[in-house]
Amino acid sequence: MLAILFSIMPDNERDFVNKLFSKMNIKMYNISFNILRDKFDAEEAVAQTFLKIIDNIERISALPCPQIEPYCVIILKNETMNIIRKRKKVIHVENVDHFDHKDEAYDIEEEYLQALNKEKLLTCINRLSDEDKTLIHLRFANEMGFKHIADLLGITEEAAKKRGQRILKKLRQFYEGSDEDAKDS
Repeated sequence: MLAILFSIMPDNERDFVNKLFSKMNIKMYNISFNILRDKFDAEEAVAQTFLKIIDNIERISALPCPQIEPYCVIILKNETMNIIRKRKKVIHVENVDHFDHKDEAYDIEEEYLQALNKEKLLTCINRLSDEDKTLIHLRFANEMGFKHIADLLGITEEAAKKRGQRILKKLRQFYEGSDEDAKDS
């Protein structure tokens, strides 16, 4: 599919995509693999990302140079999330933790409470704006430092730290149920 698209693209667009691919392919794969923990899904996310980049080449090539990389990372994040959504619809037997719990230390109530807490946290995260979700994703899922996040988002390191603090405060308020304070933030 990429070969067909490449053959009908003008030379300048083809060169732009080649440079972008050379520069970001490994980085995108690593980001996606850190989230998905599956090499085939990570490769799929990167391939889908470059298809989207090719589809929107005019818009992306018109961006100022410092904004191109973060824009592409956001496309990758969205494609990675699409793969995660597809995974949720399918349950694989090898992903089931235990069918037979003979371990006396196993506590189904504790497991249930942990699942509820994770679900509640995900619900709170989904209430955040896309910008806030991106920062949280880069910080915690990709384990990036604030300096690298600041470089990707085109802001100062101090602004990235402050934004991260505000987002965590907002998440705490959502989680604890005090929505009024979180809306004002």
